[in-house]
Formats: sequence, structure tokens, C-alpha cells
Amino acid sequence: MTVARPRVVIAGAGFGGLTCARGLKHAPVDVLLVDRNNYHLFTPLLYQVASALLEPSEIARPVRQLIRPLPNADFLQASITGVDFKGRRLLTDQDSIPYDYLVLATGAQSDNFGNASVADGSKPRAGRRTPSGDGRCSASRSSEEGRPASRWRGRSRN
Repeated sequence: MTVARPRVVIAGAGFGGLTCARGLKHAPVDVLLVDRNNYHLFTPLLYQVASALLEPSEIARPVRQLIRPLPNADFLQASITGVDFKGRRLLTDQDSIPYDYLVLATGAQSDNFGNASVADGSKPRAGRRTPSGDGRCSASRSSEEGRPASRWRGRSRN
């Protein structure tokens, strides 16, 4: 008679989720990584892609490629909608996933310092309305006016 191995569901395939999955490589468990994206993005180097020093493929890797060396791990691309702690199920936009152990590694949220163009993930474009109505972000207006950007106003830069 075969006894089922415990199922570890990891919500999030970022740094924390991947590190946890790698740490369970030799454990007698089945691991399922769940993330809304099918890639892992190394965000600390995102600025180098923006300045054309790196190619996007150098800072983003498919999750399945990253977990391929882990014999007990699998990946599901789905958006997490909630958790049923009593029923021990992770709720997603596709299905509910039963678990024995749940790891919540959903990451962090970046601060946009009140800049609406950063908050919606885009930069101002020609003809686009910004809070000031002139199509430019506050940092570009500030530098043209000879004063520090609003997020630095009233604070020491040291």
C-alpha cells in the first residue's frame, strides 16, 4: 500500500517561493508552486534593462525552467483569489488546490511615492493626462524648475 506524500503548496514564485521550493528538494513531499506569471523576474536589475545594459531575457526566466532540477516540484500558472484555511485549500481563478502545508510567499508591494505614473506602471506619454495635466512626471518638472523632486522635498538626501 502506497502512502501519499504530503503536499506543499507555495503561493508565489518570487525569491521566497523559489528558495522554499529549492530547500524542499530532498524532502519527502510534493511541491506545487502557484503564481499568476509563468516567469520569475529579477527586479533588482530592471533598471539595467531600461538603460539598455542588459537584455530582458537576462533578468527573466520561465518558472518551469528554474524548477526543472527539482524532482518533487511542479508549477501552476493561476491567480490566487484566497485561502480556505479550515478546508486547507488555496483558491485560484482556475480551481481550488488542496494542501497539507501552505507557504505564502506572495512578495511585497513597491512604494510609488505618490507618483500616479509610477503607480499605474507606466511613464507619461505624449498626449497622456497626468495629475498636473502637462504630460510630464513631477521629477522632470522639478528638475526644470531647479528644485528637488517632490519625494525628496523636505528630506535630507544624505
